[in-house]
Formats: sequence, C-alpha cells, structure tokens
Amino acid sequence: MPTWGPAGFLTVGEIEAKPPSTGRRGEIPGPSSPSATCRFAGPLRRNGAFATLDYSEEPPLFFLGREIPLADLRIQGGTRKPPKVGAQGLNCPKCGGALALHAPDQTQRVGCPSCGSLLSAENGKLAFLKSLKQPHQEVVIPLGTEGVLQGEKVICIGQLRRSCTVEGTAYPWTEYLLLDSQHGFKWLVESDGHWSLAVALPPGEVPQALDGQKNIHALGGNWRRFQDVEAVVEGVWGEFYWMVEQGERVQVAEFVAPPRSLTRERQKHKGVGEEVNWSLSTYLDPEAVWTAFKLKDAPSAPRGIASFQPNPHKATLAKSALWIVGALGLLLILVMVESATHRNVELFRKRLDLYDLAPGLRQEAAEAVRKGIPLRRPNPPSAPSTAEVQEPVYFSGPIEIKDGRRNLAVTLSAPVNNAWIGLEGALVSETTGVAELFLLESSFYHGVDGGESWAEGGQTSTVFLSAVPPGSYVLRLAPQWDGKFPPVGVLDVQLRQGVMRWLYPGLALLAILVVPLILVFQVAAFEGRRWQESMYGTAATASGDDE
Repeated sequence: MPTWGPAGFLTVGEIEAKPPSTGRRGEIPGPSSPSATCRFAGPLRRNGAFATLDYSEEPPLFFLGREIPLADLRIQGGTRKPPKVGAQGLNCPKCGGALALHAPDQTQRVGCPSCGSLLSAENGKLAFLKSLKQPHQEVVIPLGTEGVLQGEKVICIGQLRRSCTVEGTAYPWTEYLLLDSQHGFKWLVESDGHWSLAVALPPGEVPQALDGQKNIHALGGNWRRFQDVEAVVEGVWGEFYWMVEQGERVQVAEFVAPPRSLTRERQKHKGVGEEVNWSLSTYLDPEAVWTAFKLKDAPSAPRGIASFQPNPHKATLAKSALWIVGALGLLLILVMVESATHRNVELFRKRLDLYDLAPGLRQEAAEAVRKGIPLRRPNPPSAPSTAEVQEPVYFSGPIEIKDGRRNLAVTLSAPVNNAWIGLEGALVSETTGVAELFLLESSFYHGVDGGESWAEGGQTSTVFLSAVPPGSYVLRLAPQWDGKFPPVGVLDVQLRQGVMRWLYPGLALLAILVVPLILVFQVAAFEGRRWQESMYGTAATASGDDE
C-alpha cells in the first residue's frame, strides 16, 4: 500500500470537469461516451503515492496507487527505447510558415512566430484558433536552439511573455520552455537580467500554504513568503503542453530561500474547478546560460536584486570563515604564550611622603594652617598652563633587572580629589648612565552640572617602558603640582616587569574582525534591499501594522 506519511494528509492538485480521454484502446469496463463530462479531483500526491477522486458515480470512486519504476513491473519482451528529441515539420494553417514540433505527442497549443496565430495541435495536426496581438519581444534564446544546461541536453521549444502589475507598475518577464532528452519539461526564466531554472513539483511534495501564511517548511528547509501577484500571459511563441491562452491569469505566491524559490500558481477554470501547480526555481549565473546555449555577445547586467538571488557577501563571508578561525586561533596561542612568558614581577614599590621629602614644606604648611590659609584650592578640570616644579626629589636604591627581554611598567597612585599631581621620572643605569625618561599624572575631577553628576580622569595611571639591558638601575622621581602645597600628602609608585599589554591583542583582534564585520554589514544591507521589494518585507509589515 502507498505510504502517505505520518500525518496522512493529501494535497489536491486539480478539480476539473473534462471529457474522458480520446486515446483509449482495448476493452474498457462499462459504457463510455466521448461526449460525456467527468468531474474529478486529483492527482492527490504524497511520498510517491497518488490518488484520484472520480465523481462520475455516486458515491465517488477513490483510486489509490503509487509510482514505481518500469523495471519493477518485470514486463517481458524488450525494452522501450528512450524518446529522441526530434522535430515534426508542419506548416501554419494561417500563413503557411514552417513550424517544427519537437514534442508533437504532448503539444496542445502552438504560437506561430511568423504571423502570431494561436493554433491547436491534436493528433499531429494544426488548426487555426485566433490571431494574437503579440507584444514586441527581444528574443535571447531563439526557438529550436539546442544547448547543454547543467549537464543535460535541452532544446528551446516555446517562449512566454508574462507580467504582473504592482501599485500601477507592470513588471514583465520571459519564460523559455525547454524540452530535455527524456521529453521532460523545464522553464528557463529571465527577469531584469536575472536567470533561473524552474521545474514542476507534485503538489503533495509541498505543504498547503494558507493565504497570508508568511513561512512554510518544505523540501527540508524553511521558505519565506516574498510576494503574491496575478500573472498574465501577454505573448505566446512556439509549442506548449497545455491549452495556453493570451490573457491567461493565475494567482502566484512566491516563497524564497536563496538561491531557490518555491512558486505556487493557482488557476481558476472556466465553469468549474481550479488547478494548483508548484514549481521549484534555482538561480542561475547569466554566464552559465550563455555558455549552455553558446549565445553571442555578453549577457546584460542584472538590474536590481532578484527575490531569490544568492547574497554574494554571504559567500565571501563563508570563504573567509576558515581564515578568520585560523587567525583567531593563532592570536589565542600567541596570547597564551605571552601570558606565560610575561610573568608580572614587582621590582620596586614605594610610598612617598611629600612632606618628608621637603621638611621646610611641612613647616610652611603648619604655619599656613595656623593662620587659616587653605593649603590648596580646587582647580578646574584641565591641566594648568604652567606647573611649578618643586625641589623634592627621590632617588631609589639599586634595582636589579635580570631579564632584558621583558617590558617595564611604572604605576602612580594618588588620592587626588578635584586636583592633579604629576611625577617626572627616570630609570638610570648605574653602569652606563643612560636614562629612560617618563612622565606620569594622577588627575581626578568630578562635580554636578545642570543637575547631572560628572567625573573624569583617574587616581591611578601607568606608563610602559621598553625592555632595558640587564643590570643595576636607580629610579629618580620628582613630584610636580600646582601651587605652593601638594594636593595630597603621599603617593605610591610601583615598578613592574613582564606586564601583559592587552592593547596589542585587542588591536589584533579588531584587525581580524574588521573584515567579517564589514561583510556582515554588507550581508545585512543586501538583504535589506532585497526585502524592500517584497510585500512581506520589514517596511511593508510595519506599514500594514500602522493601518
């Protein structure tokens, strides 16, 4: 028995009332009239199974079956040769122009490219139906052109011009009907220089999409609704496997998952019933089309962004992912190595009492306090134009530096409050007398402005020095401040070696990530431009919500 899947849902592809087939042979059970009309619903398909509801009897008949390979029938007596892509030469009954039918056993309508007549094709004979007012059409792939597309031989046997109208603007596109070597049909679609290859899908392979449903899950992926339009046939050239009409209208719903698109076409039949067809389209590089059919010149540049055009920046981002991961891994290894080798070693620490460095300054400060004179006045949050260099200078004892490959860091900490204090220093070699000069400043200001609190600066600052040759060194430290008296009584000075500087790994990380960040921005910008053209995009959704 056929398997319908876990839920057992069936999808009706067509509801129609038609006369029975005229291609009957052999014994047929029961009476049958060629002029009778039979109402049916089907085919209902799912997972290779199919069914048909026949309303010619009461109650209706339900036919259930499944698709099987020809070999499973084990028919003896020879193998049917695969059909060849040939051509049957006929003449147009209206203008006498030569016509070549490449699928005469399946063709139902022919559009004469010479006189624009619409012809019926039945039993290999052509009959005039009507004259069409064909629009002007630039033919890229002429009828009868053969090619090899995606490794399969095909021939162009038909051409349709269709269009839709959105907000008063017509958007035309061209569909080329291709016949493959197994007499299967495909559609090559061109719109604004964008090309795609479409193949029909059984309705049961795609879940039913409700009106307004924005997302569906089908064919193992998620698809997002892009647009709903009414497509109209404007021009007909060549042969077609259904009774196509100029002015034929279908309701089209498109769901996209670049570089593919799922399209549902729903067509109302005259009198009774409707038909639903699904197709799967894959975006093609225009160069691939030109190569397949050996077309001359060069393809025109695509205009705008197609609904399911692959995002080129995504491909670039994917290609750079390996490089990014490798660079991040290398950076991580370097950071780990540097962290292991740059062991933070303290070489010197001292708390300096500024009044002990200048005993006379302590006496002056005591006298000022006795007279009620403030020792300091808060300064505005900006460095003064001039700084009075005080006489107090501190010289450390010998400092032994054994490793000449690691950097040095000098840190100043002072509890300043709405004030600043500086430190002019030098690391002097006792062997060569060469000095490494540095300048530090502790500056911290805060207050309230317009009812809002603010603060700037900090009470601690650090300066980094390059590695120096091993040997004995002395620190010379000279404090600096504004005014006669220092803003603080003490300050702390620390000298360390092998300090990890996270600035450089941070800059390296930024350099590694700047390219992917730009690509991510480009990906988002491309998708934004794509969905601006959709009636289900962000802008359209917001507009609809406002209403």
